[in-house]
Amino acid sequence: MNYFFKKLIFIFLTIILNSSIYAKNIFKVNAYQCVNSKNIVNKLDIYVGDCKNKINKIDSYEVPSGDVKIDYVFSNNLKDKYNIIFLGISFSEDYRDPLNRFNYLNKYYMIRAYECNKNNFCKENEGLSNFFGDGGDIIASKTKKIIYKFPYSTQSDLKNELNSKLFKDWMNDKLNNGMVLRKTFINDVNNFTPEHIGYLIKGDKFIIKEVSSRWLNIVYTNKNGRTTSGWIACQDTTVCN
Repeated sequence: MNYFFKKLIFIFLTIILNSSIYAKNIFKVNAYQCVNSKNIVNKLDIYVGDCKNKINKIDSYEVPSGDVKIDYVFSNNLKDKYNIIFLGISFSEDYRDPLNRFNYLNKYYMIRAYECNKNNFCKENEGLSNFFGDGGDIIASKTKKIIYKFPYSTQSDLKNELNSKLFKDWMNDKLNNGMVLRKTFINDVNNFTPEHIGYLIKGDKFIIKEVSSRWLNIVYTNKNGRTTSGWIACQDTTVCN
């Protein structure tokens, strides 16, 4: 009897737990899939299910502080070969530059992509996730003006990118090189930073190694054969123009 009673309690608690997960934070992706989330103190658990009872936990995200949540979800069949679920995740970010030059404007975004089948077994497509990347809007501390805007803060931003020449060229392995259109700084990270490791000027040609959040990881070789590697803003090049 004790064993039977304990088993009934376990089944009951499992049903309650699953119901609580589906009670809120539900995003219907398509006719047979829903994405759900559950917050646990600076941590977000992500589930994919059939919009009824069957759910699979596909990932967890821990953040330094603040409220972490899913901002948007949608699916897309890339090249008609596999279904991709895109997640736009954000958390509160009040990072301030130690020298009081800039700080994030409330939110930090993480874009993630998962390949999922109809049985809701999913795995992250790291290549796609890295292409869209992470980041947030940044403002100057003194002027309070936005000096850098993360390109995929909304669902429409991401959907527009999926139809862009940049994304299509990247998907088809056509992003090999480019040329600078105006002076651009070389950073050691794919994000805004006041510190630079160098700069390129109009007409400089480079090789592309990687793309993330519309930053290009490049290798530049000058006329003396010296090479420089780093991240430059795609908007300053022929790649994004």
